[in-house]
Amino acid sequence: MAQSVLGDEKNGTPTSAPSPTGPVRPIDGPKDAWRTAFTRGRRSPRAVAWFGLRSFWGHIWHLAASVIATEDIDSRHWMRADAPDGLARRVAAEIEDDLREGATITEAIGRDLWIDFVADTGDDVSVSEAVAKLVATRYDVIDEAGARLLLPRGDVLIFGGDTAYPVATDVEVNGRVLVPWNHVLRDASDGKRRALLGIPGNHDWYAGLDGFGRMFRRRQGSRRGSSQTSARQTLEHGRIEPIVRLIHRIEAFRSGGHVVRRPTLPLEGYTPVQSASYWALPVAPGLDVWGIDRQLRSIDFEQRSFFAQAGSGEERGRVLILPDPVQGFLEPNDKGLDIGKALDFSLERDELLVLAGDTHHYCRENIGRSVHVTAGGGGAFLHPARIARAGRAPPLAEFPGPKASLALALQIPFRMALGHAGSLTFVVFALLYLPTYGLDFYQQGTRVTPSAATALLTAALALAIGGWRRAARLRIALLALVTGVAVGFLPMLVERALAPLAARQHLDVTSPAAVLAQYLVTLPCASFVAGLFFTALTVLGLEHHQGFSALAHPGYKHFVRLRVQRDGSAVDGWVLGQVDPLASGEPVVLVDRFHWENP
Repeated sequence: MAQSVLGDEKNGTPTSAPSPTGPVRPIDGPKDAWRTAFTRGRRSPRAVAWFGLRSFWGHIWHLAASVIATEDIDSRHWMRADAPDGLARRVAAEIEDDLREGATITEAIGRDLWIDFVADTGDDVSVSEAVAKLVATRYDVIDEAGARLLLPRGDVLIFGGDTAYPVATDVEVNGRVLVPWNHVLRDASDGKRRALLGIPGNHDWYAGLDGFGRMFRRRQGSRRGSSQTSARQTLEHGRIEPIVRLIHRIEAFRSGGHVVRRPTLPLEGYTPVQSASYWALPVAPGLDVWGIDRQLRSIDFEQRSFFAQAGSGEERGRVLILPDPVQGFLEPNDKGLDIGKALDFSLERDELLVLAGDTHHYCRENIGRSVHVTAGGGGAFLHPARIARAGRAPPLAEFPGPKASLALALQIPFRMALGHAGSLTFVVFALLYLPTYGLDFYQQGTRVTPSAATALLTAALALAIGGWRRAARLRIALLALVTGVAVGFLPMLVERALAPLAARQHLDVTSPAAVLAQYLVTLPCASFVAGLFFTALTVLGLEHHQGFSALAHPGYKHFVRLRVQRDGSAVDGWVLGQVDPLASGEPVVLVDRFHWENP
């Protein structure tokens, strides 16, 4: 068992702000409250504007990766997954010098094993740095017996997928993860060696696991602890715009050359130990941790065979690290369920501890006989808690809650109207309104036809964004229709609203100057209407991703610190985070604490 006495505190009374030296005493998690003011990052690279032209580059990568996956070209074919016993011995040798006999990590190191889990990391560089400070800090908490307990930094750091956004290329992983993290980790260095593991998410796969492999794949022939001095190259951003990278590649192809990339993406103080994108790790007697990769569609045959063999033999408890939650926003998630079907596990039947990212908030639920934890708060934009939850059992813990999520959802229309969500909506509406403003439709009655066409196109687009979910298709269709009509006939409303102003200025509303003014006024108004559509989807519980991706909110960041008890009997978890991570003096909060018994 871990020591419950703080014997190494050097800086006096712990504070509630992250520190690379003395332990921090977190405050109790905040109550679900209405809050709208938050601090946003100002350093580059800033948060991805998901309705911006930069994210459009990511959508192109997504399309290309999906086409490749559809053709069954699988980047995992080169992989040879590590034998579980060998991987356990490698991890143990990385974190301790004097190893004992034993097939699991805790047996080999002779003590409890500490694991840090963080997912969905590399977005705004300032937020990434704040999360790195959270992970690099030791914490002073009160255990269940009322004694003080030190939570040391994890011996193993596990990334739970989607390492960087919008596409986890070597450039984005370096600029959005390695640069801010290594600045923090260098200052927080304590001379200890630690192991690094990861699983890929869909954004890792958009780059064909290129950036992922450079960060997480074991360096062949590397010496133990070599990562301590290998991360200096990642202390500079070296960012290259996507279009410039494309030009460089075209030029290299034309001239018969090649584009030089970083051979590795080292994280200061951590050594990558895995040989494949999936792994099974015996962490304690009778207890394994499985890291699972579903690529962009499903679990491949090699992986199914690997885990079938890893799960054969004696009965062992399992902690699953998944790229997608089995349940999201208090309802079943098809992608997570498909993983369970492929690997023959069930949360209702089996007694599992499941940790997943992909959804960017914290939620802990009991599902059947299992404990399901969604913890995607590693730096990416925030996803809301489910606001409409009538008839659904409330989760055991969540961060943020429905009240806070509602307060943020109401900001979406204003953020979109001001262009903070990106310029893509302005471009789309500018094109949709070309028939209305670009042609001579200013004789009486002739504006109705292009407005009706714009309304139909907008409604179809809104319906595609909202999704065609069987249980909610009528409500989504109705919202899409109302949105389409509002956007389509908005020019007529704008003309009428501006007519008194034009009359006072003695301007003809059909003059080129007046038409241009109406055109420019209509675009942010249409974006506001689109924001109302996203807000309605979120508040009514019909769709939870699009609205908050437009919001690009920096708050409610967190990670999970796990203690695997030496005998494998249980796993304890502490979830530590910050509501407003970029605010000066923001306290660390103990979001949640849980205990899972190994059956």
